[in-house]
Amino acid sequence: NERPTFKQSVSLSLNILACFLYMMNYYIVEPSSTRYANALGQGDAMSGLIIGAMPWAALFSAIIYSIWSNRCYRSPLLTSGILLVLGNLLYATAYQYNSIEMALCGRFMTGLGGPRSMNRRYIADTTPLARRTAVNAAFGTATALGAALGPATAIMLNNAEFQFDVSIYGTVYFNGMTGPGYLMSLLWIAFTITLGLVFEEPTVRSGLEEQCRKEAMDLNVQSESQLNNATANATIRSMSIDDATKEDSLTNSSNSASIGSQFSKLSNNLTVPVKICMFLLFSKMFTVESVISAASMVTKNRYGWAVQQVGTLGTIVGCLTIPISIFIGWISQYREDRVLMIWLMSFAALGMGLLVDVTDFVSTETDTFNEGSALAVGPRRYIAGYLLVFCSVQAFDGVVGSVLSKVIPTALATGTLNSGLLATVVGTFGRACGDVFITSVGYIDLRQIMNLLFVPSFFILISDLALIGWNYDILTA
Repeated sequence: NERPTFKQSVSLSLNILACFLYMMNYYIVEPSSTRYANALGQGDAMSGLIIGAMPWAALFSAIIYSIWSNRCYRSPLLTSGILLVLGNLLYATAYQYNSIEMALCGRFMTGLGGPRSMNRRYIADTTPLARRTAVNAAFGTATALGAALGPATAIMLNNAEFQFDVSIYGTVYFNGMTGPGYLMSLLWIAFTITLGLVFEEPTVRSGLEEQCRKEAMDLNVQSESQLNNATANATIRSMSIDDATKEDSLTNSSNSASIGSQFSKLSNNLTVPVKICMFLLFSKMFTVESVISAASMVTKNRYGWAVQQVGTLGTIVGCLTIPISIFIGWISQYREDRVLMIWLMSFAALGMGLLVDVTDFVSTETDTFNEGSALAVGPRRYIAGYLLVFCSVQAFDGVVGSVLSKVIPTALATGTLNSGLLATVVGTFGRACGDVFITSVGYIDLRQIMNLLFVPSFFILISDLALIGWNYDILTA
């Protein structure tokens, strides 16, 4: 494999940076969302809608970006940047007009600008198979850093309080509630300008071509044992047609399939390994969201933590994810992806098990939450469990994304419903369902919120581990 040029490396880095900024954008409003909802005349429950508007919008825009990126990457990435700038400005401006509708529209527009499906597809299309796990590990690191630095940045912005007038726009109120919107709009402006200046459109999707060649070689080996079989001849003729279709896609043919035919192709090419990877993506996002997004609620009720302590925990854990992801990227050169999946999922299940408080099954003493019992979940055990779950699942994200890009049939890799779109939609849906799950169990019993959240998540991770073990032989490229 040829080494990438400087501009190709920069383009890849910009895609990873976009992922980081987007995840930071998602979590930066979390600490102040309740306070912002109150300031706009709404109750605490509205904060859930403020956070949740973004992933639901991203589900729709991901499909549009996937269709668009069949032809190019530059234009949809620039459009994404513009939407993110406008969405954050609208979110911050809502304070000036005391409008919750404007804030929700701003978050929805920010979700419409979500570039993660394009970022994932760019990695799959342009990165050689040998380097793909390492690059996906960097993608996972960017995700973890964004999730960690978002709340930490919100804490720092909470100390800012000033205002000034801008012609045409009006008065800018910069505080802990509007600061996230204004800051992210400035960051996205800088990113979009940089993207427009240095991003290089890939002339050849080398990673996809390599995967096509590998799949063709595998099919040739398989067909050699069936040369005397008439069915094999029909298969070879069918593959010739498929190859021609792939070449048309790689050269940006103007003939595009309808959405109906794309869904038909998806159902026909959803192999068992692809289904397993999609389930793993959904479940890992569902479980990690139950830990991250519920942290402020759980720690406030059990340990009396303030927003600053929750943000500090997220920042520290996010920083620890960096060396772990670097290690995963390095060791992926010597260990198979499926081995790494077993390791990481085992650590995640162990961490989730630490968060289950067995004393709450026999005692519901409210004031101290069974403090002093050796089996109770105290602050130190909570931090240890949080660390194991967060770091393991975020590192797992890069590995399972790499596996999906390798096992997905090239018939899907070249179409609208590609690995990048599938991974983004499934993961975003898992995150959105996790937020709904947190809200639901919060209404059931706030005293038992820890076990209501973490017992189901623990069994989900155990089932993931069993699923990987049972299908170990087919989870390979």
